[in-house]
Amino acid sequence: MLSAAVRVFIIVVLLIGLAGLVAVAWLTARGPSAAQAARIAEVLEDTRPAGEPAAYAHCASCHLHDGSGRPDGSIPRLAGQRRAVLENKLYRLRAGTMHLSVMDPYARTLLPSEVSEIAAYLSRLPEIEIATSAASDEEHDRGAALYAQHCVSCHGARGEGHDGVLASRLCGQYAGYLERRLKEAAAGTRGPADAIMQGVVDTVPIDDLRLIVAWLAAGKGCASP
Repeated sequence: MLSAAVRVFIIVVLLIGLAGLVAVAWLTARGPSAAQAARIAEVLEDTRPAGEPAAYAHCASCHLHDGSGRPDGSIPRLAGQRRAVLENKLYRLRAGTMHLSVMDPYARTLLPSEVSEIAAYLSRLPEIEIATSAASDEEHDRGAALYAQHCVSCHGARGEGHDGVLASRLCGQYAGYLERRLKEAAAGTRGPADAIMQGVVDTVPIDDLRLIVAWLAAGKGCASP
């Protein structure tokens, strides 16, 4: 025969268990809070691939998870860009020696380790399909010859770039972006690197520059950096 104290203890335990079941049922029926629902939606919509650094989240909003940027050239293609070049530009933005109004606030918060992670990640991304060029074969041939005459010493024989002079990979880059950068170089708006480019751009007729851009954008000579 159980004592009165034991019976009371058992009843209390049963009541606590029942209260817990009721609470779980109520929470399940109630559903998540607005904040929880927002977080769940964010997780479900997150398409960040495995291996993407957490620090790249801000970059992906413009450059996208695959580093493809925007075909109109408003945002450059970064997939496959040279690691040394990416690190250099991020460090310059971080230090304030180069300015890009959209990127400045993010770059200044990056740790050195995050700069390295982002640059390494982008440089390893696979090639992205390049849109068909509207230029004729003759125009491409002329563009290749002009490129070899004016650009090869810094940007490499096929537009693959050069770590030694921190020259960007240009092969396969969007025409709109290349045209904009040439205009910026001519105006000297992007700092010391533009001083070198300015000396070249000023000597090349605009129609020849367009042919060089068309050849680079078509990716005719692309090779892994």
